[in-house]
Amino acid sequence: MSSEFNDYIDRVIGSIGVTGRREKQIREDLISSLIEKQQSTGESDPYSLLGNPEDVAEEFRENLELKSRGVYYNGFRYPFEYISKTKVFGIPLVHVNTNPFGVAKGIFAVGITSIGVFSFGAISIGVLSFGAIALGILVAMGGVALSGILSMGGAAISYTVSLGGLAIAKYISIGGYASADISIGGVCNGIVAAFNQHGTGQYMFKSPANPDEVVAAIKKAKPHMWKWVIELIKNLL
Repeated sequence: MSSEFNDYIDRVIGSIGVTGRREKQIREDLISSLIEKQQSTGESDPYSLLGNPEDVAEEFRENLELKSRGVYYNGFRYPFEYISKTKVFGIPLVHVNTNPFGVAKGIFAVGITSIGVFSFGAISIGVLSFGAIALGILVAMGGVALSGILSMGGAAISYTVSLGGLAIAKYISIGGYASADISIGGVCNGIVAAFNQHGTGQYMFKSPANPDEVVAAIKKAKPHMWKWVIELIKNLL
């Protein structure tokens, strides 16, 4: 059985909220229904075969006379799940899943745990990621943010640029504690350090520092630094 079938069945089971024998029986029923419909239609997408997992789960709850796990508010049920029919390379364009144990997976993913190109969640993984704990390939913003290009948050760690209370990066960091080749903030550690309280580095400048002197030091330490970054730092100083 394909991983898509397994993921689909897990979502249905998770929405029903059953365990033990009842879960096993429902799982077997779903497997049989999916395989039977696949053989008769030739379709391999479980969403096309049986429909939205929440709707399937609701039918099971009604048949088993189970109370709905969701709470209704303004016409929506919580936990709430929405999966768009539109897909990009087999991935839903939008997936919203507010189930505490669910995972939202889509180009736009929103949930307690989310994985997507644009990801929004308490635990968020994506190309552009936003959440309490955010892991982003390009950009991450959150309480704890980790990324390849830009991180912003309480604790921000990035290869290129980090901004936050604790900011750690390879090239540029700005924050209460900043560590990078070029660091600006309260306590700084770097080749070029512009600090308010304490700093360590090859070129150190106590605030208020002369922007031109700091820029000159950056050009010596990093002669190929991007011009826009130098202008940004100059304005910050």
